[in-house]
Amino acid sequence: MTYAITRRRCLATALGATAIALVGCGESASRRRSRIAYAAGFSLPKSVDEALWLAFEQRIEQAIPDMDLRLVIRGETGPEEALFAALRRNRIQIGGGSFAGVATVVPEISMLSVPFLFDTDAEVDFVMDEYMLPAFQKLFAAKGLEVLHWTEIGWVNVYAKPVIDRPEAARGVRLRSSSSLASQAFIAEIGGDTITMPFSEVLPALQTGLIDGGVTSVTMYSLSGLTTEAPNYVLTRHSYDMGVLLANKTWMNSLSPAEREVVRLGYGGAAATRTAARASVEGLLKSLPAKGVKLYEPTAEERAAWREATWPSHEKLIQKVGGQAREIYETMLQGKRDFAARHATP
Repeated sequence: MTYAITRRRCLATALGATAIALVGCGESASRRRSRIAYAAGFSLPKSVDEALWLAFEQRIEQAIPDMDLRLVIRGETGPEEALFAALRRNRIQIGGGSFAGVATVVPEISMLSVPFLFDTDAEVDFVMDEYMLPAFQKLFAAKGLEVLHWTEIGWVNVYAKPVIDRPEAARGVRLRSSSSLASQAFIAEIGGDTITMPFSEVLPALQTGLIDGGVTSVTMYSLSGLTTEAPNYVLTRHSYDMGVLLANKTWMNSLSPAEREVVRLGYGGAAATRTAARASVEGLLKSLPAKGVKLYEPTAEERAAWREATWPSHEKLIQKVGGQAREIYETMLQGKRDFAARHATP
């Protein structure tokens, strides 16, 4: 659609200069719709995230005829820290991002990514929905934000030029970490040389030899060109990467009750996004060998060795994050115990 392409180009140009310049884009849409809202995030082309954002835009505009929802989902707002700062100031009304990015607003969310806390998808879903969602709804509300729901990314694994199939194989290897404290702690515990950089710099860093590998999800590894430069992918599944979809509370309160429900459910809800994301990840994982990637699946014994090597990072993270980190961690452990009790074999 010509209008949509033109509008998104305008948005990208405006956001490159300043978040406030957003209001200058899409004059033709403004004449047709009296209310404008911006939804920002980061998604790779042809990814399941992109599809979910586009469906979100369509649902909102169909259900609220006078609302013009404008997507800025290619990172036009700059780093996630800038995105969430703009969201709190109501320059952007809806924002989605990673735990690493949103930790600048609520640091305690870093605890959700501690290494080897979770073992299965079902355990993740139970603890996150029953225990973590209520806890973080309160923490984000105190910052003027409403949690709509969790968004899905998937298990985080180790990619590298050499084979890092056991913790000691990482000693001295230059591994890229995101700004996530949990990611940095994981690499530090296995003895890697931690190099923190934005994901956009990872591919050139691999090509020039600045780094030898890193940790990331199947989606990011598969769709960003890393497979050729770091063809060894070890399925450590050491943490479950998720994101969060947030809305500015002042803006949400300006909507009618019916409109607020439309926004809360417009992205599809946690269950639907999980199903879509996990199906996509499964397909991408199956496609990796054809791209020359060697997959390594740790045995139960090997996974136990990974867990033992990295478990000390939990207490270190609690100390580093501060705030309500310990309470969050203890609540997660209680959630794990309750999950185990519910699924115990009679």
